[in-house]
Amino acid sequence: MRRGIIAIAVLIVVVVLVISAYFFVWQGGEAENQQISNIKQKFLPRMLKRGRLILQKENFQQLSPYQAYVTPNDSAVQALASGITSNQQAYSTAVQWVWVSDQTLNGVSEKWLMPNEFLTNTPSYSTNPILGCVASDCESQAYTLVSLLRAIGVSAQNVRVVVGKVNFGGEIGGHAWVEIYEDGSWFALEATSGPYWDDEEGQFHDSNGYPYNYFKTHSYPSIEIWGYFNDIYYYNPSTGQGNAPANWRTLLHA
Repeated sequence: MRRGIIAIAVLIVVVVLVISAYFFVWQGGEAENQQISNIKQKFLPRMLKRGRLILQKENFQQLSPYQAYVTPNDSAVQALASGITSNQQAYSTAVQWVWVSDQTLNGVSEKWLMPNEFLTNTPSYSTNPILGCVASDCESQAYTLVSLLRAIGVSAQNVRVVVGKVNFGGEIGGHAWVEIYEDGSWFALEATSGPYWDDEEGQFHDSNGYPYNYFKTHSYPSIEIWGYFNDIYYYNPSTGQGNAPANWRTLLHA
C-alpha cells in the first residue's frame, strides 16, 4: 500500500514537471514569435511606405562601374572604422542611419552618393528632414556598410553589395542590401531596417532594425538577383561575367 502511494506521488511529480516544461518552452516560443512579429511590424511599414522601389535590372548589366562606390580607404570611412571592433558593431552603426528617399534628399528619383558624401555631408543637407543624422536610401547605405566592413578587416571574398528584386509584403521592386559570408554560408544585413522618414506622412519613424543575425535563420525576401559587387570583385549571375571567387558563384545568396 505504501509503495503504491509513493508510486502515485512520483507519477504526480513527473506529470507536473512535464507540464511545467511544456509551458516554459511554449511561452519561450511565443515570446520569440512575438519578438519577430514586432520586428516585422516596425520594418515592413517603412519598406512599404518608402514609395516605388526604383532600381532597375537593366542598369546593372555592367557592374564594374558600381565598384567605385565601395571605398574602404576613404578618409570618412576610415575615421568611422577606427572606433569599430566587430562586424556586429559595424552593422549596429549602419542600422542607425536614416532612410530618406532620393526625391526628398536630392530632388531626383535616383542619385548615388559616394560614402564620403553620405557620411560627411548629408547630416547638414538643408533637404535632410532629420538634420544632424546621416541619411540616404538603400544603395548608399548598402555600399557604405560594405565599405565599413572592408575597412575593419573583412576580406573582399566575404562581403558584398547585392542588387536585385525583392518582395516586402507585396511591395515588389529593385533594392540594394548587403550579404556577409560566415560559417560557410551567406546571409543578409539590412541597414535600411532602421529609422526612416515617411514622405507621405511627413513624419520620422524610429526603429532598431533587424538584429545582426536575423537573416541567418530567416529567409531574405529576394526574388531575383541582378548582381554582386564590392571594391575588388563583381559577379553577374545572369551572364556569368565577373572576377568573383568561388564562394560567390556556388553560394549565390542565403
